[in-house]
Amino acid sequence: MQQEYRKIWGRKQNRPLKEYQKNLLETLLPQLQISLKPETKVDPTIIFPLSKEDYHLEIGFGGGEHLAARALQAPEIGFIGCEPFVNGVASLVKHIDAHTIENVCIVIDDARLLLAALPDQCVSRIYILFPDPWHKKRHNKRRIISSETISDLSRVLKSGGSLYLATDIIDYADWMQKTLKPRGEFTLEMNGRDTLTDRPTDWPSPTKYEQKGTKAGRNSSYMIYRKK
Repeated sequence: MQQEYRKIWGRKQNRPLKEYQKNLLETLLPQLQISLKPETKVDPTIIFPLSKEDYHLEIGFGGGEHLAARALQAPEIGFIGCEPFVNGVASLVKHIDAHTIENVCIVIDDARLLLAALPDQCVSRIYILFPDPWHKKRHNKRRIISSETISDLSRVLKSGGSLYLATDIIDYADWMQKTLKPRGEFTLEMNGRDTLTDRPTDWPSPTKYEQKGTKAGRNSSYMIYRKK
């Protein structure tokens, strides 16, 4: 696999870690982390210490608040979280330690590599919440929602499974719908653009990023697509 495919755009760390976080990365993270190796498969049915009823994936989990809350709500589900940035990983590991969460595995790498490593129809939900919008037109190709990645997302998602998307950038919300519209296997089941009234009722409390956007006056778009 060519090295440029592993390119992570932007910074991998944006602020120093506290000693407690550093300690967790050294002691707890190795028990949770799944390392990607070229031409190997990451089978959700075997990467968790105990078998699970089903498996969900979150790409770009940020500070990990949403993923940790989901894992606490559903201990019978195995959650795979993918995030390339150290601060976000440290935050999630802190949540896992604080709440003794035992149903999360972490991949610290390019999400495209993880998608390539996952078997067909292996997860029933995929969350991509508030991904980097890459505002400049010349950078749009870096967006995680693209015609290329949709094929991989569709491949790993089970029939009847759901793709959850959220963004507080209107242009990106339009881009997401435009990208998914030609895909006949996906049906848009929910589309809301008001943080106060259209946020899915079954979602955990808003993350710090979500709250920050609301305070800045940005309305969030929430979309749920069902795969046939």
